[in-house]
Amino acid sequence: MEQLYLRLLLFFCLPMSFFLPSYLRAQNVSVEDFRLGAEAMIIGDNCFRLTEAYNWASGTVWYKKPISLAEPFEMEMELNLGCKDSEGADGMVFAFYPGMGATGRAGEGMGFRGLVPSLGIEIDTWENDHLLDPPQDHIALLQHGQVGHYDNLKGPITIPNIETCGKHNFRITWDAAFHQLRIYIDGTERLYYQGNIVEDIFFGDPKVYWGVTAATGKYNNRHEICFKKLEFVPPLDHLEFHPRHAHQLLSGDVLPLKGAKYKPGKADMLKASLPDLNRLVNLLKENPEMSIDIMGHTDNQGDEATNQKLSEQRAKAIADYLISKGISGKRVSFRGLGESFPIKPNTTAAGRSQNRRVEIHIYKPQA
Repeated sequence: MEQLYLRLLLFFCLPMSFFLPSYLRAQNVSVEDFRLGAEAMIIGDNCFRLTEAYNWASGTVWYKKPISLAEPFEMEMELNLGCKDSEGADGMVFAFYPGMGATGRAGEGMGFRGLVPSLGIEIDTWENDHLLDPPQDHIALLQHGQVGHYDNLKGPITIPNIETCGKHNFRITWDAAFHQLRIYIDGTERLYYQGNIVEDIFFGDPKVYWGVTAATGKYNNRHEICFKKLEFVPPLDHLEFHPRHAHQLLSGDVLPLKGAKYKPGKADMLKASLPDLNRLVNLLKENPEMSIDIMGHTDNQGDEATNQKLSEQRAKAIADYLISKGISGKRVSFRGLGESFPIKPNTTAAGRSQNRRVEIHIYKPQA
C-alpha cells in the first residue's frame, strides 16, 4: 500500500509537460518567424515592443506558420505592460485566428476586436465600465473578436497589479485530449477553461494562426513581449523536411525514414509517425515528377519468413498512407527485404534496433 501511495504521489506531482507526446518539440524562436503590424518593432532577441507609451497606439506580432489545436501546445513568454498603474491602458490579447490576423486597431479593442472566428486571452489593465471591466487588472477568455464581457468563455478574473515596470512570466498550456486550457501568470494558475475549442469556436478546423495584439486609447502604457518557449505540433499539411534532408532525398540518396514507428512485431503505425509521413507527402506533392521506393527491413530475431512478411507489411503501410493522401499509386512502390541487409551487427540490442528500419529512395523515372 505504501508503494502504491508513493507511485500515485509521483504521478500527480509530475509537471504536465512530462506527459506531452514525444513528437511535440520546442520550436527555435526567431524574430524572422513573426510578421509585425501597425507600430510593433523588434527590440532584441525574440522581443517586441507592441506600443509606446502614448495615446492611440497599436501593434501586433503574428507567428507566420499555423499550429494545430488538435494537438497539445505550451507557450511561455515574458510580458511588460508598462509603468503606469492607475492611468495605464489598455492591455494585450493573445489571439488565435484562422488567418494571419489584423494589423491592429487602437483603443479598447486592443487590436482583437472584429476577428471572427477567434479565441482571445485578454490581459487588460483598464476599466471600461460599458464593457463590464472590473477596476482591477484582469484576464478573460474572449471569443469572436468581442472585447466586452457579455459573452466571455471565462472571466473576467482579477489579477495582481501587472503594470509594475517589470517583466511578468506568462504561460499558456493546451491539453487537446482533455480540451483543457490553462493560463499562468508569474507561476500561478489564473485561468482554467475546459471546452472543445476546435468544434465550438473554429467549426471543426484545428488549423489556426496565433499572435499578440496590443493598443492604447485615451490613456496609455508601453507594451512589450519576449518569447521564451514555444512547443507545438504544426498542422500535418504544413510539415516539411529540413532543407538539407530534402536535398539529400531529391538527389537520390537512400535514407531511413527515422520517424516511422510501429507497434512491436506489427505493421500498425503509431501516431508518432505522422509528422515524418506528412513531410514525405508534402515533399512528393511539391515534386510531382519524382517517384518513391519504400524498403522495409528487420533484425534477425525470429523466423526469417515471418521477418520477410513483416518488413513488406510495414513498407506497404507507408505506401498505403501516401496514396491515401493523394500521391498517385503509379509513383509509389514498396518492398520487404526482411533481415537480409543489416547495417549493424545483430549481436546487440542497439544494433538490432538500427536494423529494424524503413528506407526510402526518391527518384525520377526514366522516360
